[in-house]
Amino acid sequence: MICSSKIVSWKALKKELKNWQKQRLKIVFTNGCFDILHIGHVRYLEAAKKCGDKLIVA
Repeated sequence: MICSSKIVSWKALKKELKNWQKQRLKIVFTNGCFDILHIGHVRYLEAAKKCGDKLIVA
């Protein structure tokens, strides 16, 4: 999957969230400034992903 296909509209996200909630998946949310991505960011996002089933980054 290419990166751009992981960028979704708010409307699409709300629909996906409902599906995940019905499946009782644990949803993790984080935000940040990742414009100059470095290893610290990568490690942070990997750790965040381990906290649940789905990770949302805004």
